[in-house]
Amino acid sequence: MNFKQLEYFAAVAEEGSISGASRALHVAQPPISRQLALLEDELGVTLFLRTNRGVALTEAGRCLYQRSRQMFQSLRTMADSVREVDAGARGQLKLGIIYSDVQIATQLLKGYHEKYPQVELYVRMGAPGDLLDDLGRGELHVLFLRSQSGRSYGLRERVLGEDPLELVMCPETDPAPGQAAVPIQALRDVPMCLLRSDDLWGYGRDLLEECRRAGFTPNVACHCYDTPMEMQMVQAGFGVGFLPKSIVAAHPGSPVYTKPVLEFNAKSYPILVWEDDPYQSGCVRRFLELAAST
Repeated sequence: MNFKQLEYFAAVAEEGSISGASRALHVAQPPISRQLALLEDELGVTLFLRTNRGVALTEAGRCLYQRSRQMFQSLRTMADSVREVDAGARGQLKLGIIYSDVQIATQLLKGYHEKYPQVELYVRMGAPGDLLDDLGRGELHVLFLRSQSGRSYGLRERVLGEDPLELVMCPETDPAPGQAAVPIQALRDVPMCLLRSDDLWGYGRDLLEECRRAGFTPNVACHCYDTPMEMQMVQAGFGVGFLPKSIVAAHPGSPVYTKPVLEFNAKSYPILVWEDDPYQSGCVRRFLELAAST
């Protein structure tokens, strides 16, 4: 039994004659008759009763016709699903996000989900090195990372905008109450909670260097392993931090806020990173296109 035999069989059943099936399929009658005979021989049953007005299904024929219709519908559904996956309307999108990109990522993902609600989203937050490893193994499709300079990860990248680096503080640790920006000299002896010296982004290193250029050695009270811990320490009142301004938006209701350092124009750039794969799935392509248009 093959697909062509079932296609011919279903057409004869629906048209009520071989001649009618021949016209509907644009196939000569002898090949249709031959395939039907082969199908009956293989199954060992009679599928049609020949009459003066054409053919009529036997009980076995009706059973096969019902099963054939179900199979054809399943095939059409399968074909539609494959086309939808290729078009990006269905499938899986696996993303890795660093903590400082959560606010930016969720805004972009919200717009994507509204446009493609049938795509399953798998989202993981982690350290940059771990996420890059997962991307290289094919376990993630796209990463939200950061860049402060022209550094390249050796992958495809797209800058999503710029995000100023500012001091993060609570009212009790504000070095310049009532001022919109903090003079660099106001940071003298102020306790700081900064990312560790070997941090990938270098936020803390830039601020420390600026303090040294201003003539003093900063007071680093806490070296934090990652951004979430720095935010927790700042919120607990251990000192001021130095992070991308957008991070505060991910903490609604928190007493934490940011201020720029006067005449110190430091910036960070949220970026998308992905493998250069010509066979990237449709939903990944659509996501990257949406990111490029926003």
